[in-house]
Amino acid sequence: MLESFHPLGGREFKMVVTLKAKIRDAFGKEKVKKLRAEGGLPAVAYGPGLEEPLHLVLDLREAQKTITREGRDADYELIVGRKKYRALLQEVQRDPLSGEFLHVDLYLPASGK
Repeated sequence: MLESFHPLGGREFKMVVTLKAKIRDAFGKEKVKKLRAEGGLPAVAYGPGLEEPLHLVLDLREAQKTITREGRDADYELIVGRKKYRALLQEVQRDPLSGEFLHVDLYLPASGK
């Protein structure tokens, strides 16, 4: 749990929301289409602490449920293999007809920020 202070006094507690991901090696329109058909959600994570962006795949149903429930302003913990990152939801691309998630961008701020 993260602890923050409410501007009018008192404390406010925020839960850290976990997103699990795997490194993605499927690139290109057809391969990503197949990835989505198998229940995967393409994602990218980037930020000042990374040399290169991380191309990831999340579980579509779990990520869509979690992000819809917790929202854009939640504190996310991104788990990729054995590594954990603090992540902020930058953008979610959705299908205009179905509303289903197509792609997620995550920003990984520098440590201590």
